[in-house]
Amino acid sequence: MTTVGQLLEWSATNYPNKAGLIYREKNHVWTFKQFNEKANQLAHAFMKLGIKKGDVVSVFLYNTSEFALTQFAAAKIGAIFNPINYRLTASELQFILNDAESKLLVFEEAVLETVKKTVNLGVKVQHYVYVDKNVPEFAEDFEELLNSEPVEKPNIEVNENDLYIMMYTSGTTGKPKGVLHKHRDMVHHGFLMMQCMGLTKNDIGLSAAPLNHTAELHTSFLPRVQVGATNILLHDFDTEKVLQTIQEEKVTHLFAAPTMVNMLLNHKEFDNYDLSSLRLLGYGGASMAPVLIKRFLSRTSAELVQMLGTTEMGPVLTVLFSDEQLAKAGSAGKAILTHEVKIARLNEDGSPTNPDNECEIGEVGEIIVRGPCMMKEYYKREEATQKALAYGWYHTGDLGHVDSDGYIWVRDRMDFMINSGAENIYPREVEDNLIEHPSVDEAAVVGKPDPKWGEIVVAFIVLKEGENVTPDELDKFLIENEKLAKYKRPREYHFIDRLPKTASGKIQKFILEKKFQATS
Repeated sequence: MTTVGQLLEWSATNYPNKAGLIYREKNHVWTFKQFNEKANQLAHAFMKLGIKKGDVVSVFLYNTSEFALTQFAAAKIGAIFNPINYRLTASELQFILNDAESKLLVFEEAVLETVKKTVNLGVKVQHYVYVDKNVPEFAEDFEELLNSEPVEKPNIEVNENDLYIMMYTSGTTGKPKGVLHKHRDMVHHGFLMMQCMGLTKNDIGLSAAPLNHTAELHTSFLPRVQVGATNILLHDFDTEKVLQTIQEEKVTHLFAAPTMVNMLLNHKEFDNYDLSSLRLLGYGGASMAPVLIKRFLSRTSAELVQMLGTTEMGPVLTVLFSDEQLAKAGSAGKAILTHEVKIARLNEDGSPTNPDNECEIGEVGEIIVRGPCMMKEYYKREEATQKALAYGWYHTGDLGHVDSDGYIWVRDRMDFMINSGAENIYPREVEDNLIEHPSVDEAAVVGKPDPKWGEIVVAFIVLKEGENVTPDELDKFLIENEKLAKYKRPREYHFIDRLPKTASGKIQKFILEKKFQATS
């Protein structure tokens, strides 16, 4: 029986004097022993504030040492860790905090104004903890809470079947859902990451992608703690800082979305950096184009491993290994160890696909998966949970097929989700906000292929009779409305007389997407 808190304790016991966490922005260079003791102190501080087992502790942080400490402090006392995307607006943050019934929020200066607006909107949070200087009146000082507590492990019984984390992911309706995972899910997932990426105690890993995403947090950061490797944090992704850090810290392992890889390769000084220490780059969020794979492999000595994942699976469900990158470029690979993946035929009535009704080779159906890392449930979403986990399998909502070699190929997304710069964007959420404009009658949002971002958000607008509005005015409306994060807003607007629809009135988005197929 192992919990997430015990992972850090194991590394602190076995590698007490080894560098465990490095965060240069605050000159934090901690051994595993120091890292573990500080997490213990924070755990005691949370208990003193009244945080109990099963309570939700949220963070609204970039990649910081305080993020890591909060993750393990919550795990040690059985609280549920809730990392929130720092790019969200006050309205979006308010919804998640209230829906999760969060008792405590840890935040930083970079998001201070958003948190202030959220407080004014009204939330159920009881305690705010601030990690920087000049602590606002409504918050408490992180360092003061930490330093006044003992370094010994708190005496709270936590087991592998207790809840560890709640990460929010949007559904097809655009309403975020809290995905709940147990400790055992992520401990098992960490062993899978060691297997598919060969992680060892000798690795030096760099977290430059957002830790509030399950990809960075659970494919890279947490497994590296688990195996006793060193973790280096960058506050946010910056191409020059990433390249400098790889060179100066001798980084061996990095996770990045294909968009980030492209940005690194396009840096004007890329070839002048010494990246010889980098042995492996794991990537996900989308498949990588063959031309990008070739560029990366020709300009570095590192290997590539692709992982297809969903928050509900912790996230990884398939993997494409380094020796398969070019031969099967564009494929999502095969099921990760201890998991099963199938392509199941869709039901005409829209009911969950039956795993026994499996597609033939090349036939398109829904990608479904089951394994020990599957979520427990969606928080307070019983109907959605039953649908997603029907027949004991997780239904991804993605369409795909399997080839004659057993490789999975993602063909489309059932909910038309847009992936832009490794961020998942759900059209319905954008459409609902556009419809609020008094001049807009109908709106349909689709993803347009883009060489830099993978996809960009494009909106098709039908105006009310006699109304007139410009793209700039619509964008200004979304900004002032403060309901959509910047990355979710459309990059292009097209005004049309009517939307293509089926006889039953459903919008035929594939007709709108055909405009962009020639440039994909």
